[in-house]
Amino acid sequence: MQKVNKIQYLYDRNVDIELILCIDSEISYPLHNHVSVLTIGLVLCGSISLTVGDNSYTCKKDSSFSILPYVPHTIKAQNPYSLLTLCINKNIINNCSKDEIKNKIRHLLAVTGELELTEIQTIQLLNCLDSLDNASLSYSTEPFINSAKKQIERYPERKLSIDEMAHSLYISKYHFIRTFKQAVGLTPHQFQIQNRVRKAQHMLNDIDSITEVALTTGFCDQSHFIKHFERYVGLTPTVYKISCKILT
Repeated sequence: MQKVNKIQYLYDRNVDIELILCIDSEISYPLHNHVSVLTIGLVLCGSISLTVGDNSYTCKKDSSFSILPYVPHTIKAQNPYSLLTLCINKNIINNCSKDEIKNKIRHLLAVTGELELTEIQTIQLLNCLDSLDNASLSYSTEPFINSAKKQIERYPERKLSIDEMAHSLYISKYHFIRTFKQAVGLTPHQFQIQNRVRKAQHMLNDIDSITEVALTTGFCDQSHFIKHFERYVGLTPTVYKISCKILT
């Protein structure tokens, strides 16, 4: 019998924080990064192999971690695990005190129906914020790479080839790919697909048609969209819609 991976998404639009709760999951996530989002997480049971940049860790029950914006990382299931992850918009980190952020997080944790953290687990999760330096949350690259990165982030659906992007920057295709990956941690194509999926996640909260979302976000057809969506999110678009709740 195929295993059902249960994931709950809870997004609070008022504070721009997303809570993701994986329950008894065996999903592994490929190399990716989070655009303008600080990620903190707590393993509730089981264990995962977490690779952040050049460093790899085994995270077991009650292990917590933080991942800065744009830092490439992977998650590999070592066995069935339950994992709580919070994705916090970088602007919140820069504009709010740590105590204010912790209060927002505590409120979000309180409204998650299936989540029962001990006070020690909650403190351990919140302590991830204490070691962060606001200055380290900014990200800079060479100007031409930063320009390409912002273009892909804002308009991932545009059908720009690697050749076209390199030509617009007056550099060779191979120099562009190499320099982009050194700065962002992903190839331009990987970064574009990832951002298309992220845009699709937001659109699925308001649009019922999977085909419409697929074509609007730049995928050639629905099957191509579903394949990449499931690879990065761990769920099909239909199951994701069911698993997602928006707080307004």
